[in-house]
Amino acid sequence: MHKRAPVLRPRKGGPTPDALKSSSTAFKASSSRGAGSRSNGEKSSNVLPFIFGILLFIIVGCVFYENRDPNVSGNKLLASEIYSLTKSVHVDKTMMKAPSSELNHTNEQKKQKPKRVATTTDAQSDEEPTHHLIFSTDCSSFQHWQSYLLFHSALKVHQPGTVTRIASGCNDADSEKTKAWHEEHITQVMGPQFKLHLTPHFSGVKDADGNVVGDYKFFNKPFGLKHWLEYAEGLDLVKNENDIVILIDPDMVLLRPITRDFSVARDVVIAKVHQRERKYKVEHGAPFAQKYGLGSQWRTFDLDAIAGEDSPAKDVSHSDGNTFYPVGPPYIGTVRDMHSIALKWTEFVPRVHKQYPHLLAEMYAFCIAAAHLGLKHQLVDSLMISNVSCGGEGWPMIDEITTDKVDSLCTYASQPDHGKFPVPSVIHFCQRYAIGDWFFGKRKMVKDFFECESPLMEFPPED
Repeated sequence: MHKRAPVLRPRKGGPTPDALKSSSTAFKASSSRGAGSRSNGEKSSNVLPFIFGILLFIIVGCVFYENRDPNVSGNKLLASEIYSLTKSVHVDKTMMKAPSSELNHTNEQKKQKPKRVATTTDAQSDEEPTHHLIFSTDCSSFQHWQSYLLFHSALKVHQPGTVTRIASGCNDADSEKTKAWHEEHITQVMGPQFKLHLTPHFSGVKDADGNVVGDYKFFNKPFGLKHWLEYAEGLDLVKNENDIVILIDPDMVLLRPITRDFSVARDVVIAKVHQRERKYKVEHGAPFAQKYGLGSQWRTFDLDAIAGEDSPAKDVSHSDGNTFYPVGPPYIGTVRDMHSIALKWTEFVPRVHKQYPHLLAEMYAFCIAAAHLGLKHQLVDSLMISNVSCGGEGWPMIDEITTDKVDSLCTYASQPDHGKFPVPSVIHFCQRYAIGDWFFGKRKMVKDFFECESPLMEFPPED
């Protein structure tokens, strides 16, 4: 029988075992954005929670131990420990001149005319395109530590190209503070390919007269994407139309690099239903994304009100709706396709939210935008693991890492080797994970987790 899976808990404070009431044999995870129910429940209760707990422990706890010097005031990374990593990280030379942060609509930006949108008549380069991994946040301390963790994971796995935090809605004081912190602790230590892009506030819910009557923070994702595409320095919608955009969430950490190439069979898990019209590389007209458990529910919305009476989305069949459009982060597409999606996504999402003022409104709006544009997505299971009870994720890869193949699951999980055993692209830690008296939940983490004044995390025993 496999040993119990350790998960992080603070050395001091935190939820008590009685309060958690968690199982000693399997994780209990709420499924808010999962992909579906897992069919191999027996294996799930043994191997998967064990490995996943260790991975979660490594990505959160060891980042802290690796980069923190308790004898130094503040929370600056130890440059001597990071330097060897940064030397081997790929830096896109064409992007290094771009500043690491940008202001909310500067006066110069306000005077700019919209960039010309790339069309299918523009020439496509044969050169390997630059990758741009981006993620959307607000300016809260809650997403500040998640951003730091994501940047660090991208550094560790040598993610190619640029990695950009899109921070929306910062006031003037927060903008200056965020830019200064990013410059000191990210750019100067990790490298200039790790960027910050600031945008206006987008999360306000408006009535028919344009008055703000509520807030939906996930509006930041489509509007932040559009703002970044149109205003990021060093990015041109025409000259860079072949570049690859990878949009992920801030509560994701990379286990290996994400690129546009999905042609190696051992590196991907794709359900049989999604192998119809199988694509192997991200290119114009062929975006990729993680499969989510959204089905084709978006077809039940009032599409006339959302996308127009003549919208091609209305002609999508139930079968195609389930095969090509139930997608979520990571979203991967060319600059050209992602800008086309962003234009419709930002147009549709307020209308979707009006009909469905709940969590996932922005994800349904993305589905409708993609269907409206006829951009069929190649769905991939193995871009993500999140909910240990879900199918449609990269758990089959984890299932293969068993005690008869490695000396110690704990040791292997501390340094996963994709060359030996393929691993999913990201962990999406949006769930709550508990086993015995060990627990991890992102909202239970102290917001100053990476500050030196914060208590260290306790290493759980291997058994």
